[in-house]
Amino acid sequence: MDFKNISIRGRMAYLLCTFESILNFYNCEKEKWCWILEKLWQYTSMEYLDDWMYMMAEYMPESILEDKMEDIEFITENEIKELKILYTNCPKEINKMLRIVFELGTIDLYSKLQNYSPNTLEKLKEGMDFAIRICGKLPDKSEFEKYKYTEGNGWGIPFDGKKFSLYLLN
Repeated sequence: MDFKNISIRGRMAYLLCTFESILNFYNCEKEKWCWILEKLWQYTSMEYLDDWMYMMAEYMPESILEDKMEDIEFITENEIKELKILYTNCPKEINKMLRIVFELGTIDLYSKLQNYSPNTLEKLKEGMDFAIRICGKLPDKSEFEKYKYTEGNGWGIPFDGKKFSLYLLN
């Protein structure tokens, strides 16, 4: 599938739908994941994506499970406890896919986008390949084609991506 003409926000929305398909495949409980998905989906609607990056870095599995969490700015002690349980008890594939989602959103954040952002295209392909190995299928791409790479310097215009969520609106 060719995603060159889809903005990075559109690519992120697609990959978040793919991530949610993996959560669904593993029968992950909606109520345990909704609050973290709310934060992930903010990527599509935030104007300043570096704010998303700094916030989400504290919510990543490796931060929660491996770091001492000193100098935390966004996450609460209670959220840390909840995420430790969530990330420890979920399949390792979910934590890996969460890392891929984060990397797609941040890999070119401080770069001048050129040639349709090959870094984000490669990260998207990595996530798609990973999801196919797990679930055997991917979301329909056509819903995301309206989010043009030609808008917002490749990042696209902010939009409410939550409307695509399997977990947040259903």
